Amino acid sequence: MPKVMLRLRDLEDGEGRAVEHESVDAAVGWLTNRPRFVEVLGVVFEGISREDNDRMKAAMRPLDDEEKARVAQLDEKEHAEKAARAEQRRKEAEEAAQKLRDEAKKASPTRPMELCYRFDEPELAKTDQLDERPISEEAKAAVLEWVKEREEWVAPRGQSIGEAKVTVYPGEVPAKKERVVQGTFVPIAAPEKKT
Repeated sequence: MPKVMLRLRDLEDGEGRAVEHESVDAAVGWLTNRPRFVEVLGVVFEGISREDNDRMKAAMRPLDDEEKARVAQLDEKEHAEKAARAEQRRKEAEEAAQKLRDEAKKASPTRPMELCYRFDEPELAKTDQLDERPISEEAKAAVLEWVKEREEWVAPRGQSIGEAKVTVYPGEVPAKKERVVQGTFVPIAAPEKKT
């Protein structure tokens, strides 16, 4: 017969623990005389039959009114702690996002910008949503020219450019640099030509 491990919560301090029994019968005996202020949360692992599980549930001494009140207190405290942790995580995420927005505003206006081209979208999009600079006409033209050149590479294989990410200088191009810094693309099967 398999051993039975029960998950418990001490209702005095709210701490979780486990107790192991040599058999279902031993667990049934313990559950029948469950110590006061010890809540049974369930079985740690499966491996016992539904019948044995139901037998253990039926044997468990129910919580008395004092124990039920303590369970409600602990559950309320746990809920409040979870809510406080969630609020703390939300605040931290908002602070981190604000820091990134502030850094983006202070960043060099002449820095490169990564633009995304998609075959099914009419406009280019910035991959950095915190970059508030407009997409210049020069940047658009450079990206579309870059994509057009790659289209020529893949067309003989019956492919087209599905998506491309191209980093460009949106404004003035630094000395000894080219407008397009780098780019990557994903080819797709070319649409059938209409006759």
